[in-house]
Amino acid sequence: MLTNQKARSLHDQQNTEHEPDDHNRYQDMVMMANDGIMVVQEDKLVLVNPALLLMLGYDEADELLGKPVSMILNTTLTHFYEEGQESVHWGDLQNPSFRACLLMKNGSIVNVEISTSYFVYSELPATLGIVRDVSKQIELEEAIDLSESRYRALFDSSPIAYFTLSMSGNILQINKAAERLLGYSEDDILRRNLATFIFGDAKSEIVREVVSEVAQGKSLEDLEIQFQKADGRSIWVSVRANLLEYPDRSSNIGFMALDIDRRKNAETRENNERERANLYLEVMTHDLNNINQSLLFSLGLVENLQELPENVMSMIQQSSWDIRRSGRMTANMRALLRLREFPPTIEEVDLYDYIQIAKFAVEEDFPWKKILLSTNIQKGEFLVAGHEYLHQVCFNIIHNSLSYNESAEVEIEVNAEQVDNLKMVRLEFIDKGHGVPDATKEFIFRRTGSPDEQIVGRGLGLTLVDQIVRSLGGRIKAEDRVAGDHTQGAKFVIMLPMWVEIAELPCGRNTCITFYKSNHCVFCDPAMETLLSVLNELGVPQSIVESINVDDPSAGIKREEMPMLPFIKICDAELSGFISDEAIRSAVLNLAMQSCYPDFL
Repeated sequence: MLTNQKARSLHDQQNTEHEPDDHNRYQDMVMMANDGIMVVQEDKLVLVNPALLLMLGYDEADELLGKPVSMILNTTLTHFYEEGQESVHWGDLQNPSFRACLLMKNGSIVNVEISTSYFVYSELPATLGIVRDVSKQIELEEAIDLSESRYRALFDSSPIAYFTLSMSGNILQINKAAERLLGYSEDDILRRNLATFIFGDAKSEIVREVVSEVAQGKSLEDLEIQFQKADGRSIWVSVRANLLEYPDRSSNIGFMALDIDRRKNAETRENNERERANLYLEVMTHDLNNINQSLLFSLGLVENLQELPENVMSMIQQSSWDIRRSGRMTANMRALLRLREFPPTIEEVDLYDYIQIAKFAVEEDFPWKKILLSTNIQKGEFLVAGHEYLHQVCFNIIHNSLSYNESAEVEIEVNAEQVDNLKMVRLEFIDKGHGVPDATKEFIFRRTGSPDEQIVGRGLGLTLVDQIVRSLGGRIKAEDRVAGDHTQGAKFVIMLPMWVEIAELPCGRNTCITFYKSNHCVFCDPAMETLLSVLNELGVPQSIVESINVDDPSAGIKREEMPMLPFIKICDAELSGFISDEAIRSAVLNLAMQSCYPDFL
């Protein structure tokens, strides 16, 4: 309660600031206010405005005037009002607002915020209260608190490790999964730099490049790095990172790490086993080939002996044929292995030469048969983009024709034509043997891949043919010599890319795509894998890519003048840092639309 001395002081101050004639005008303003207004004097309501009456559900001011203020206070929550009043300084004209709960006429509760000030009313001290309904605001705050508690529960229960990083890479927040992933407690992780927990020598470089990429607004996805656990073991994780922007404070980095250690270890074991199997296969095929050659040489000497019985001669010839078949299978297996592991360089190939070489080699395998070969292919007329294994395509198809034709004379027709609009050469091998049944045509080239895709009983020759043709960007299919009747013979149709001399690019560069990398670049290997994957998807040969290591002094590249690595120039497009497959795909498609797009593509 204000003392009489303080009241007189307030009264004198108000009389100094306002003329007596202003009293009615100010009271009218109070009555017109949108906020609820009440005047409390000696704990009784002496003035209320219509906005307060509407807020509390009363019709007339007389229902409240002269009544104790406790009448509109919720009895169970009166302490909110009392605590608010006790916290004010009675000598001040303005005091902080506080929240309270008022009782409506119908018994409902309304949450309000009250701002108070003190003045003299009718020559006695009084409290002026400005009342605002904050029910909706409180509901919103409760909803936000509930949402935050739910988010925190999801955050902590997630199996994915979450980190919140500062823009310098320091860890600001983690969840329980992050503690389990690293094996440290929360106190041991927070406020330390992420580089502390990364395995290897490039830890600082990794954090620096991640922060730099995210700071530019990029989102990192599926970046695979190694963390180091508390016990010293390394663990592989797949990382996603993005920028967290806030309106009222500095941005942070959201960093998610998924444990992929089992998958990476399985991949490593698989690669090791594949390399071991390839080594054994390489040694086995090499040694078996030598053994077969030795056996053939010995059988050839025996075959040339005089006065051998006819039945012995027949057995020798059959043995020689079986050894040759074994040798062909070994050679095909070796070619399949080397084609995948060590792809040969694509170069200009004259089909005429390879057809003649294949005819001669098949005649060596079938000395008791005669090949009647007719062809429209002339020397130097049909040039294709091929490599050293292309002759095995011709050999295996002609060999297949003789293997499944019991006649002593086997007719084979080989024709070629240029398909200029596709920049391809169409090659046809036509025979009059048993043909290929319709049910087999789709699977005849499959002896590798999943078991459901494999076909049994025709060796590896046609499988090798398919792999070689596909490696050149071509296609092969089996048809009937006479449409609809496979028993009249088979036709193998092959589409091979035409050889075109590569003209000098108008931009002066060596290739359309230049990939700059470094030995210490975190994103270089993933970016190169993504680039090659997109090129394969779009049917663009990998030979269009020039790879330059900026760490190589002979490259003549100044590292400090380069943007963040990896740096890829695809025609005029420049991509750097962590590069998405969408960005690469878009740049390659734009390249294909350029007038200088190379013909060999």
